[in-house]
Amino acid sequence: MKTWGWPKTIPPVTQGVMANRSGRSGGRHTRMLELIPTFIVVAVDATGMGIILPLLPFYSQRLGATPFIVGSLISVYALCQLVAGPLVGTLSDRYGRRSVLIISQIGTLVGFLLLASANSLTIVFLARIIDGLTSGNISVAHAYAAEHSAPSTRRQALGTTSGAIGTGLLVGPVLSGLLVQFGDTAPIWAAALLSLISIIATIGLLPPDDSWSGVLDIHSAPDLSAIPSARVLLGLLILFFLVNSMFLSEVALFLSARFSWQGHPFGAKELGGVFAYAGLINIIVQGLLIARASRFVPDGAIVVIAFACMAAGFLGLAIVDRLSLLALSLTLIILGTPLIRTTLTAELSRSVPLNRQGMIMGLNQSLMSTANIIAPFLSGALIDRGLYDTWAFAMAAVAVCGAITAVGLRRRPMRKSLYRAEA
Repeated sequence: MKTWGWPKTIPPVTQGVMANRSGRSGGRHTRMLELIPTFIVVAVDATGMGIILPLLPFYSQRLGATPFIVGSLISVYALCQLVAGPLVGTLSDRYGRRSVLIISQIGTLVGFLLLASANSLTIVFLARIIDGLTSGNISVAHAYAAEHSAPSTRRQALGTTSGAIGTGLLVGPVLSGLLVQFGDTAPIWAAALLSLISIIATIGLLPPDDSWSGVLDIHSAPDLSAIPSARVLLGLLILFFLVNSMFLSEVALFLSARFSWQGHPFGAKELGGVFAYAGLINIIVQGLLIARASRFVPDGAIVVIAFACMAAGFLGLAIVDRLSLLALSLTLIILGTPLIRTTLTAELSRSVPLNRQGMIMGLNQSLMSTANIIAPFLSGALIDRGLYDTWAFAMAAVAVCGAITAVGLRRRPMRKSLYRAEA
């Protein structure tokens, strides 16, 4: 497998954990089977999120929200994630993935219940705050996947988790579109029910935390500055999260203002179809494209191509006026998203020992939260003023910066990394 270029070195703490894992799991196939419960839990959880995503902008607007307020709802959730993300990840390193995951899922359930019963924007904000403060489902699941995989199969393991998210985002919006005809709150109650099911699945399917063999040493936090390309990797992640958040936070209102379907503006049902299509592409990319592409194309080149695809898609949003061309633009954007996220997340995971996966994934979530605080305010201000083309051009510019940065990283000579772990 072609990588960015780090050497195959394994720090002592990682060797001990990996040896324990190898003895218990009995090989690559057994390790991958250990991820099936995680896939089920994350897929159910993501289905709940997939139900909410296309509905929240329109649901909030009916309670009096402006586009700027819709963006603020995303930003306040991200601010809470920024505060809680690293703490949740570190706690999962210390006390085990299962316990922390259950607490996180309970917070999501409470948030959905409040959202379903909301009669004012204040309650909607409170629901998003609670959900954000207890969020960490995905970062903990990524840490679990990394812990139960060899470094050489790390990307496939993280791809499995991302594939579960794609499955949820495929099924969830379809359910949202079907259920919204029974009332605005019907999909939210369904999301709450799925959240309860995911809690039960976590309790019943994931092994108890006392089987976890990592040992947290609070004095062994990795020095990310020791990784030659760490700053560039983190910079690429910030650019990706920024442009992705700008897109997701206001795409519903953009499509509603610029496009119509069967004589009426895009609504929750049509946006649900867009998210379902995104989930389908995510599954295809994670299940088929990434593993095969990495055999022939270096990871750095994959990231460059993916950013370029997203930039072309955003430019398309600014200039197209037909649904067929809109579908092409959205396809380019959606195609680039899982390629960038999975590749960069796998590289970040391989940069630290196994017993610090929760910490590094919490840092990853904090980067995403930082972008999610800034981007929705910017997007909301642009869309609120009807500057749709400016919004699209701004995202294209950020994606171009990502492609240029990734090209620079590929050309930079790599030195030894303290935490590189290859099998």
